[in-house]
Amino acid sequence: MNKIVAILICIFCIQTINAQTTLNISLLKSNKWMLIEDGTKDTVHVSFDNKKMYASEHLYYIHPKSRKVINKTLKIDYTYYLSNAVSDSYDAGKVGKATTGKFITVHNVSSTYVDSGDYTTFEITKKSNSEIVLTLCSFPSDRFNKIGRKFLLIKKQ
Repeated sequence: MNKIVAILICIFCIQTINAQTTLNISLLKSNKWMLIEDGTKDTVHVSFDNKKMYASEHLYYIHPKSRKVINKTLKIDYTYYLSNAVSDSYDAGKVGKATTGKFITVHNVSSTYVDSGDYTTFEITKKSNSEIVLTLCSFPSDRFNKIGRKFLLIKKQ
């Protein structure tokens, strides 16, 4: 009897460790969000509809070469979908159709600063009605060495 209890406890612990957070598209669409990367002060304002994520970031800095003040808002639109696994490639057929998942994959559709083939996947590691924690798990060639970095979506008041 003790062996059975021990086995059940082990199975429960393994299941708990492997548990991931599932997100529903309705939570994303129901709010406007602020996206903050762990360890930075940059804030991106984000909103979602069925197919797109709209990101807006105000930039204010002195250009290092021209010494001109840069004061503008950068707006980028992304298509996105939710899934239960990390894909080897971006699947445009899932956009607007995959409404729940443990991962969110985004693809730039409007910025000329990013390669049009690039896509990024985040694992949804924690969620509540007011915040969602995302962990970067797929980034094109990880050129910024940010795999594993945390991002926080906080509901705007």
